[in-house]
Amino acid sequence: MKLALALVGLFGLHMPAASADPLRLRADALATTASPAGLLVLDASGAAEPGLSAEAVVWVAGGQALDDRAHGDVLVMAIDAHSGDGARAAKLGRFVAMLGALRPVHVDGGALRLRLPRRFDVALAAGVPVLPGLTTHRAWDWLAGGRVARRLGDWGSAGVAYEQRRDAGQLVTEELGVDAGAAISRRDDLGARLAYDLANPGLAEVGLTASHRGAHVRTELYVVHRAASHLLPASSLFSVIGDVAAQRAGAVVTWAAAPRLDVIGDAGARRVDMDLGAELVLRARLKLDARGASAVSAELRRSGAGTKAWTGAHDKGRLALAGGFAVSTELELVRPDEPRGRGALWPWVLAAVSWDRGPWQAAVAVEASASPEYLRRVDALCQLSRRWGAP
Repeated sequence: MKLALALVGLFGLHMPAASADPLRLRADALATTASPAGLLVLDASGAAEPGLSAEAVVWVAGGQALDDRAHGDVLVMAIDAHSGDGARAAKLGRFVAMLGALRPVHVDGGALRLRLPRRFDVALAAGVPVLPGLTTHRAWDWLAGGRVARRLGDWGSAGVAYEQRRDAGQLVTEELGVDAGAAISRRDDLGARLAYDLANPGLAEVGLTASHRGAHVRTELYVVHRAASHLLPASSLFSVIGDVAAQRAGAVVTWAAAPRLDVIGDAGARRVDMDLGAELVLRARLKLDARGASAVSAELRRSGAGTKAWTGAHDKGRLALAGGFAVSTELELVRPDEPRGRGALWPWVLAAVSWDRGPWQAAVAVEASASPEYLRRVDALCQLSRRWGAP
């Protein structure tokens, strides 16, 4: 988990925004001493002509962590087509299908969106669920679903979605979802979603949100209920063992305290079965220049309940230097309420140097940590990227 956070942190500390060129290719090569392991990511996208575009993301990994065998996967490979007025759109290939309140699904197949008269919208998706790796699909694995929605003037919409998934011909997931959203004023929004499990009857997820946007403060209230046994396939062992529901409620306040300073507070509570615990986060980010190339941030977090409760702090800083160089660092410190012989403090630190010049980017980082799993651990990470673009 820490390695994944380190890789994400390394990306976030130095990578620029993606180019908007009609034709674009990017290659990222990463390596780490953990295992050791390597990763190559190829990202391509472009518009062949107005109304037709394509994108693809492919990665290949290898190393001891993967039994010294190279392993590849295609995350996204899809062609998008849409009419000039946006009333009709289609997608074909590998993508993530999202239908209203239903859970997103990684699928090989197609999707269609239509804007009909009387403010009705229809979305359809069908295909074969994606299996990890470059694996041949099994016979009779498929899913199909759709959503019908109606726009309510310029202030809201409501929709109903249905999806069914089969594994080797057997029903594993069948879901019905309802979602609605409304802008009750220029500054206030309401949203709701509900997903009902038809294969294993019961509520899978319910969510309610309400937000208000002020001149410098944005406030959002939320309530979420999730039931694990209804979010997992009907054939999953966990859906048979028991139904442990979880609820979370709270408020998020975002305050633009100064032109370059944002303060975010998230105060809530989470209930899992009979355990009730606080979920408190206070985060601040200060830009040191107008573009935000140099910035510092700090976060305090309180999470969990009982023997699993913990308090943590996370600090991050980035300083842009001349010549396309930048230095950055992250520090995290977690203190469990009950160490139980796993250490009173769990520190984690990451230091990185990055370079960005034209189409080339490079970065190297070192992370060190101590946790219940490792008394001490030090890893090095490096990354080399190049972009190709055409007007």
